[in-house]
Amino acid sequence: MTMAAESDFYTLHYFPFSLYSLMIRFGLVLGRRLNSDTAPKVHIKLVNLHREENLSEEYLTLVNSRGQVPALTSRALATPLTDSRDISEWLCEQQPELVPDHYRATIQSIMDKLYSFHAMALTIGREEKKHGIPNRAAELLEQKDLTEHHRRALELRSVFHELCYSNMFTPASIGEVEAKARGFVEELDAALKEHNEGQLWIFGDKPTILDAHATALIARLTDVRRQDLLTARVQEYAKGVFASEEWKEATHGRTTLWNVSLGHVADLNPL
Repeated sequence: MTMAAESDFYTLHYFPFSLYSLMIRFGLVLGRRLNSDTAPKVHIKLVNLHREENLSEEYLTLVNSRGQVPALTSRALATPLTDSRDISEWLCEQQPELVPDHYRATIQSIMDKLYSFHAMALTIGREEKKHGIPNRAAELLEQKDLTEHHRRALELRSVFHELCYSNMFTPASIGEVEAKARGFVEELDAALKEHNEGQLWIFGDKPTILDAHATALIARLTDVRRQDLLTARVQEYAKGVFASEEWKEATHGRTTLWNVSLGHVADLNPL
């Protein structure tokens, strides 16, 4: 592969049961369906959270110091993109078809609402809400054979974990997230009422980046049985997308939550 070809090549560091990873994966599929000529060349690379590959020295030091997925790397990028919204904005720069000018303000407003909360507060299990998410980076720091760089990276990840997750599951925090999620759903419902006339996508016959994000979130809320946060119109819209070839291409028919019947994530084929 030539240097020029390498600079056009991107890697999406991905876990198939990460909600925000799925948003990006679906966005890539929709962009490619809209215009294969402008679609960036993106390789999907598994980061197996079940085996803590996100806490490896390589991942923390070269990809994402926060140890999260998704992340996007390439020789063409000055630094990795480590936030799903940043990756989405990058994708829309590559493929403006995903944000039609006529709907830009509406898409931006609803995306702002979607990113005003972290969905984990709504989708985590009862025991994890009760006891919190273990700080595995802090636990790994007890190992004696860590390199200096790995130890420093785990220390940074441990601090991030405490800042991000320490208060996420208090009743007040969960209530605030639920209110923001309802605000997102209400605005999405209004957009569907105004623009969708029984067609597949929010704004008619062509998908946008908002379809990618909204559908993934609705799928996760459905999988964790939080339909109380969804309106009937939003659920009906999502059912149509779930039956589409585009959604099947992104998910390969899997739910957004891992379960033992799916087998080891490392063995999933296709990823």
